[in-house]
Amino acid sequence: MFSTIQMGHQLDFKWNNKLLVSYQYPKDGKRGFWHPLQLPDSPPLTVNRPSDHVHHQGMWLAWKKVNGVNFWEEPASNADSTGFGRVVQQLICPYVSADQCGFSSTNLWIDWQNKSHLVEKRSIKIYSPTDCYMLLDVDFELKALEHPVILDLQRGEPGQGGCFYSGLTIRFDNRLNHSELLDANGRTEANQIFGQSSRWCGWSGVHTNDGKTYSVTIIDQLKNPNYPTPWWVRNESDYGLLHPSPTYYQPIRLAAAESVLLSYRVVVQYGSLSAKLINRLAKLNF
Repeated sequence: MFSTIQMGHQLDFKWNNKLLVSYQYPKDGKRGFWHPLQLPDSPPLTVNRPSDHVHHQGMWLAWKKVNGVNFWEEPASNADSTGFGRVVQQLICPYVSADQCGFSSTNLWIDWQNKSHLVEKRSIKIYSPTDCYMLLDVDFELKALEHPVILDLQRGEPGQGGCFYSGLTIRFDNRLNHSELLDANGRTEANQIFGQSSRWCGWSGVHTNDGKTYSVTIIDQLKNPNYPTPWWVRNESDYGLLHPSPTYYQPIRLAAAESVLLSYRVVVQYGSLSAKLINRLAKLNF
């Protein structure tokens, strides 16, 4: 049975009184995010604000450039905020039913001068966990206001200033090690997956808390822009990250009042990555 608890600026979603995910939207924060993300009987699988990238927050949506404004990183404490933006929540509506729970919310993407560039409607559906996996469907509708919007990133030579990340991202707990990658085309190495298109990509690791293997996969949606999406991933001993990057090669351009919808299915599972399982779940309607 699902239940939800709201405490201040945090929503906890539970299954039989066991935490599945917390959605946090701190009043003075830069964005809302999901952390921790876990299965009913697992340790946390995500990390919030690791020392190497303090703007990495569990599972979140951000963009390197929105009309040139940086909504990905954040300024240092007490530093000049020029050039940076934040995603400010306006409304949130949680719900619980017999077989799913979740919320919908409305956010404004506001720059350092308090100018609003986008209105965003986001939602998440969390389905009843099985003995093998849990499904989460996340949707983000980004709508330009009275002016056109360019959603982009920072191109250049990788490692020489090229930053090819923008969109939905998951940063994994460093206590998950012996990690592996797998995409829909059978690629298993990060350098093979970077910038390559695939219908889905997954990451798995062994958690030092209990010695068990857990996997998380993001499935791209057919109607998403630039489907199948290019990917940006990390698979290092202290840096695991999974990220579909729809603007890896070209920006998304919105006319005034035009919107774009980004929809993804997130599969959190016990055990190693299974292409058979993910391909089956990818075919279900969502």
